[in-house]
Amino acid sequence: MPLEKDSIASLLIINPNSSGSITEGLVRVLTPLTPPGAALTFYTAPNCAPPAIENLTTGVQSAHVCYEDILNQDLLNHHDGFLVCCFSDHPLTYMLRERTSKPVIGILESAIVQAMLIGKRFGIVTTGTGYKYEHYTEVRNFLGANSERFAGLVAVGLGVVELREGDKTHVEKKMKEGAMKIAEKGADVVLLGCAGMAGMEGLVKDGFVEAGYGVPKVVDGAKSGIVLLAGLVRIPA
Repeated sequence: MPLEKDSIASLLIINPNSSGSITEGLVRVLTPLTPPGAALTFYTAPNCAPPAIENLTTGVQSAHVCYEDILNQDLLNHHDGFLVCCFSDHPLTYMLRERTSKPVIGILESAIVQAMLIGKRFGIVTTGTGYKYEHYTEVRNFLGANSERFAGLVAVGLGVVELREGDKTHVEKKMKEGAMKIAEKGADVVLLGCAGMAGMEGLVKDGFVEAGYGVPKVVDGAKSGIVLLAGLVRIPA
């Protein structure tokens, strides 16, 4: 059932790994952007889940742990919409969709939607992990075909947790280098390809400028996700 017009939409923001630093970054970045008429609740995977989702194996493991925990806590009945904050075609998104008619979206999906509306070609700056090549397939699957509007992907060589807990100077350097490389591929919109990159739009823009390119539009799928989700919960299915 869609929400009543004046009801507050309760959105569950799911970090499907067990690293609290990733959730803390999401809280800091998303809370000030909470859509009108919505309330955000943040969820971190239990300690038995992988600390980072870096390949298909850890993706499946995290999905299983979170799915069981979310059902045990009855969270599907306590919230109106669900955002899975892993920049991949994460299995948890589909598992939750099978259990509820309420909106469930992933940040890869929401990022692509925004990118297609605000620019000509989008590229992805992501971590240096095992999901790198899967992202090409995931983008193609979401778009329904190969598209000239996808400029490609660059991995910055950083781990997911390293983005939040690693040496700040090193992280900034690698993010700028990744931005320079995706600029060379012709992207005018850049997707932050990891939830751990929340709040790093400025580094991407600096990388473009330092490489002699114009300032790009930078998309954080978690930010676009809460806006999209807040609207979806009010639309009759």
